[in-house]
Amino acid sequence: MTWPSIRDFLHIPSEFTGKNINIAVVDAGFPNHPDITSNDRRHTYLIQTFEAHPEPVLFHSNSGPWNKRLHGLLTASAAAGSGALSSAKYTGAAPEANLYLIETGTFISLEDIETKFLAALNWLFSNWRTYNIRGVVLTVGSTRNETGQLPWQIDPINVLCEKLASEGLLVVVASGNTVELTCNGPASSPSVLSVGGVIIPEESKIQQALPYHGCRGITFEGKWIPEILAPAENLVLPMPFQSAEEFNKHDTASMDNLPEGYARTEGTSFSGPIILGCAACIWQAHPDWTAIQVKSAIVQSSVNCRSWEELQAGLIDVAAASQMSPLEVAPSPTPYFIHESWGRKDEKARIDALNQHDRQTAVSAMLSFYGQPLSQIAEERIQACLKSDSALLRIAAFIVLSKYPGKINMRTLRQSLHDKNSHIRMAALFALQCSPDDWQGCRHDIIQLFSDSDLNIRYTALKLAATMKDSLFTDSIISELYEDAVQQRVSTFGARCSSLHSITGHSFEPVPEWREGQCWYSERSTAARIYIAQQWLDWQDKQN
Repeated sequence: MTWPSIRDFLHIPSEFTGKNINIAVVDAGFPNHPDITSNDRRHTYLIQTFEAHPEPVLFHSNSGPWNKRLHGLLTASAAAGSGALSSAKYTGAAPEANLYLIETGTFISLEDIETKFLAALNWLFSNWRTYNIRGVVLTVGSTRNETGQLPWQIDPINVLCEKLASEGLLVVVASGNTVELTCNGPASSPSVLSVGGVIIPEESKIQQALPYHGCRGITFEGKWIPEILAPAENLVLPMPFQSAEEFNKHDTASMDNLPEGYARTEGTSFSGPIILGCAACIWQAHPDWTAIQVKSAIVQSSVNCRSWEELQAGLIDVAAASQMSPLEVAPSPTPYFIHESWGRKDEKARIDALNQHDRQTAVSAMLSFYGQPLSQIAEERIQACLKSDSALLRIAAFIVLSKYPGKINMRTLRQSLHDKNSHIRMAALFALQCSPDDWQGCRHDIIQLFSDSDLNIRYTALKLAATMKDSLFTDSIISELYEDAVQQRVSTFGARCSSLHSITGHSFEPVPEWREGQCWYSERSTAARIYIAQQWLDWQDKQN
């Protein structure tokens, strides 16, 4: 069967193509595919921020192969693909926008992800005005505040996102692909635009679209995720097959009637770039609008429908957004400005603020200590807040003291891992992650968190187990693996498998095998996870 293009499904007016608007896409790498390289209608630049002195270089197509760095090809194509190999049928949202492809380089560890994304964002901070870049999209999945249940200030990627947004850049972030988590990565930052998705239906009608199985929920700061929706499943994007066998192994390619080199795929990693491309189209119509005005127009004009109301967000409507009156924005301090302002105050003023009746002011003051040297007076006052009747102050105290292992009493830490407030449990878990010397004394508490009622905490505890590599965890992790598989708890199932591999050195290949383009929540995927769970149960029996 045939499927609509991104622009056709969203009914983007033909006159809005993103012409002369500069946008940036950050990813590990980009192939020289004709859909995302320079052509006679737009320029594409590659910036390799893993190099010592990165500079934009015109990015031209080559003869391939283009099957390496596939994620970058898909993200850039969703935002501004030209559709060159489909006779311009399957383009991105803004096929004539100028692309700045910021290449971080490949990742070898979680620390490497953070280091390389920070290098990319720092380059952007130093250069976005020089090159008149209006917006950027991130699809990074792993940060220190991965599920958004703690203050944004703990994560350097979130901090830089807030800094960029405060300066006037539109920062768009994919919200993540699993129902059970609140978010994935920096989508939780208060000022970024978090993007979820809908499933393009066979009939191609917007009103029949269903909600995509993406992250959703409320962050620590009270932000609902997602804030805006774009197509996230049944997206037709470039898929440079290298053989007939590869084509036939793709989950959907052989059943569709699409141009050669294109296939359906899914993920908020691509709905995020679609929103950035749509923003470029709106800027084409209103080049004088600020990032805040474009963001406001996108959200306020979005289309709501009962079929996806569980996501509590609307679908992007470029035509409607372009007809909005520009938002009159009264100057107000941004979250980043407030955080920086507290950091510049003297210690006495910040300590005095901890006694404020306005808890948010007290929390802002306390978090300004995060990562800074503490005097004895500041340390004692913050330690006292661990016993506060305010959950917000207790959380902030855990965050600040996490930088100083040993400053949190073991009894307080263990009790807080079982607090009725899930944010306090998460804050205590974060502090424990930062204090390896306390791991041994908290092993049984961590095991209980593997079954926590909050799946964000369950997921985070399982990731800590992978770092600890303690064989005591093995049976407890395996015990709920089958239930996770049957209940389609994709994130916690994956975290269990990663932890078991880290602890035991064993892993099992899925049966049936994974196919490119396969939905994580499909019957095939569920069957594969059930098979893996059974293999672990059999392995456990042999060990016993």
